[in-house]
Amino acid sequence: MFAIDFGARSIKVAKLHKISDGYELVNYGVTLSPEGAISNGEILNPIAVTESLSKLLKDSSIRDNRAIIAITGQKVIIREIILPLMEENELMAGVMWEAPKYVPYNLDESIIDADKVDEFVEKDGNKMMKILLVAVPKSIVQPYMEVLKKVRIIPKIVDVVSSANIRAFETYFSEKKEEEQEDSIINIILSVGASGTILTLVEKNNLKFARNILVGGNDITKAIAKSLNMSFNEAEKLKRETKIISGPKVEKKEKNESEKIIIKILSQIAKEVRKSLSYYKTQSQNVKYNKIILCGGCANIKGIKDFLTEEFGIPVIIGDPLKGIKISEKAFDIERLKKFKGTLATVIGLAKRER
Repeated sequence: MFAIDFGARSIKVAKLHKISDGYELVNYGVTLSPEGAISNGEILNPIAVTESLSKLLKDSSIRDNRAIIAITGQKVIIREIILPLMEENELMAGVMWEAPKYVPYNLDESIIDADKVDEFVEKDGNKMMKILLVAVPKSIVQPYMEVLKKVRIIPKIVDVVSSANIRAFETYFSEKKEEEQEDSIINIILSVGASGTILTLVEKNNLKFARNILVGGNDITKAIAKSLNMSFNEAEKLKRETKIISGPKVEKKEKNESEKIIIKILSQIAKEVRKSLSYYKTQSQNVKYNKIILCGGCANIKGIKDFLTEEFGIPVIIGDPLKGIKISEKAFDIERLKKFKGTLATVIGLAKRER
């Protein structure tokens, strides 16, 4: 499958081929997004994005005319809802009846989709089902369609970023029998990107909860630039060079300004994540948080793994979306690919989708 990921910092493309024991990387490409053209999942300047994507496709020698893309942002509603068990042909009618409880905007101006996740029987014997509801305003999707039309690509599927990230890291989710206990084992995917942070909670490869936090890497870069009176690009470089050190043993260590800023904004993100984890735990019984899989451009911040481990008290893993994917060393610059892998989670997860 050929996939495109429109990020605030960069636009990524990738094509995977299904093989007997997994996937093989056919091609990929990355280019910087036009400044201010994409933010928090919304394409604000379709013309500039079209130009960048067109050049990226040409440079990557990708000629596919059908692609899968993903949307995200605070206006994308993702909720697990409970409905009485019904036939497949009745599902959408039932969802549309319930949707006004969860969707805060006009349903006629929205795109609504749903998928059955599970079936269960209540104590009183009623047969019920868990449904994943996804809703997004048409105004969010329209600029994506405009861009694809101009580059002559037909959108095969419009997915959500959280679902793509789950597929990208499916090999990280343990299904060992010893974990089959009364507690719901929840893995956390934390994608800290340029314009925001996407929190995804996963149980047995199923999306349980998603939230878009409007704080990301650009907030760190802008704060460094303002504090140290330097350009955005200079601040971005300094952010990548700075190592943050946390923990009780280093509390008295004198920190430089860039380190203080990075810690301050990462702490803001951690605070919002904790709120969501607490909320989900109050809504669901017997939840156990297993581990955090970290991805996005900010996964490259030096020391972020130890910082988040201390913040949450559970294991943190820097996710590798290329894990288990066959990659030809003759066809690709492996070192260059490694530099980008932290930002490739969504596009790789999209390209893994088979239908």
